[in-house]
Amino acid sequence: MKKQLALGLAKALGVFAVVFVSTACFFVVHRPEIPAELKRA
Repeated sequence: MKKQLALGLAKALGVFAVVFVSTACFFVVHRPEIPAELKRA
């Protein structure tokens, strides 16, 4: 029972970490515009 709980918790934390790292902002739907100066480079 404890092993299943630990695995579930580890999976949940792993998903949270991937979502948090893959987005630059905490809000997943917020995507800021890239400035024109950076697009030209």
